[in-house]
Amino acid sequence: MRLWNYLRETMLKHPSQTVCEDNAEMTYEELVAFSEMFAKKLKGEKCCVILCAHEMAVAMAVLSCVAAGVTAVPLSVRYGEAHCKKILRMINPTSIITDAEGELKIIFFNGAEYVEPEQHPAFIMCTSGTSGKPKGVMLSEQNFLTNIHDIDLYLGMDDSDYILISRPLYHCAVLTGEFLTSLVKGVKIRFYSDKFNPKILLDLIAEHNITVFCGTPTLLGMMARFKRDRTGCSLKTICISGECLSQDTAKYIAEVFDNAEIYHVYGLTEACPRVCYLPPYLFNKCAPSVGIPLESVSLKIVTFNGTIAAPGEEGVLWVSGKNVMIGYYNEIVQTKKVIDEGWLCTGDIAVTDDNGLLYIKGRSDDMIIRAGMNIYPQEIECTLKADYRVRDVYVYKVEDPYVGNKIAMKISGEFSDVDEVKQLCNKMLPFFQVPAYIELCNELPRNGSGKIIRS
Repeated sequence: MRLWNYLRETMLKHPSQTVCEDNAEMTYEELVAFSEMFAKKLKGEKCCVILCAHEMAVAMAVLSCVAAGVTAVPLSVRYGEAHCKKILRMINPTSIITDAEGELKIIFFNGAEYVEPEQHPAFIMCTSGTSGKPKGVMLSEQNFLTNIHDIDLYLGMDDSDYILISRPLYHCAVLTGEFLTSLVKGVKIRFYSDKFNPKILLDLIAEHNITVFCGTPTLLGMMARFKRDRTGCSLKTICISGECLSQDTAKYIAEVFDNAEIYHVYGLTEACPRVCYLPPYLFNKCAPSVGIPLESVSLKIVTFNGTIAAPGEEGVLWVSGKNVMIGYYNEIVQTKKVIDEGWLCTGDIAVTDDNGLLYIKGRSDDMIIRAGMNIYPQEIECTLKADYRVRDVYVYKVEDPYVGNKIAMKISGEFSDVDEVKQLCNKMLPFFQVPAYIELCNELPRNGSGKIIRS
């Protein structure tokens, strides 16, 4: 079954359910009709970029491309003009959908140099490129159908729920895990397209009795700090993903949003994106774990010596399943580097415990080897975030030609000087994780989804 046929069939089971942003609202039935009508305007197109100021407009354009069978490339204005231009040059699409004049409009590009891949992608989802050149991840309809089905099996939502989607559909985690899954489950949807603002999100949750919300540990931690009234929150389901989650941060979030079932989930764009989830009943006990693989997903951890890791042994995580991408657009060499006989190399360092639960330690390319010890910046960041004074922290490697790698850190928070930060590090971190360089900042740069830009 084609992706559009599946979405259409499930949406029309809840024809009066709504999708909205600010004062704009459409029923599922109206959204289906609009998508099929707009799809006719896309007839004959090969690849269409979607660049709209409002996420509801992005959603309408996405469904129209799916209905037309046109490869869709969602972008986000929240990432800025330079980033969008970089992706446009990389993809060379045949058209673009925009809401610049207040309604959806198609601009056709004559003589576009888009190269149709051997296997037609439903979407090309571009990585954020915050640490380098963006990659165009080609995902098939089968990838989406598989991942939506697997998320549907475990995620406890139904047509009585109301989700607030605050991050761009540019992110596969938001497109698949929030928007498309909500449509399949008949959930009421509200979009928020403005800048990262924990207080406004809390106000929207309270005003509209939102029951479902997804975000990073940083965002949910900030929202927990802003929530002075600890009673009566309407949230029933929370999904946390995108960054390392410490037990202390998890405990604080769970205490503030105590009526919600909390899922800690893990994935990557190349896997469309969901790979694992931690069931809510395990959250209080082992929140840093990302849990168990989805039904259609297989995992293996390969050690640095090339052997399959035993429980407790670190290695690089590999993923297999029908959710694994077709490949990178126009990047055959890069594709072969990460896909081997159907297995996708995630580039993440992982370990399992004796119960088979998966833990992500950090990115292999971020790992710092110091005095023979493997150090993961995200572990240091998670540890320090347990202190109430820390707002943001970013740990990275500095290469010293005389003594080898050193640890550097940028941190923002309620500190009077760097010496106070040093005292915190000496208290909370083992000696080999204490940064050699510390910079105290007012704030750290974030991308469109609220994650710190790592470069």
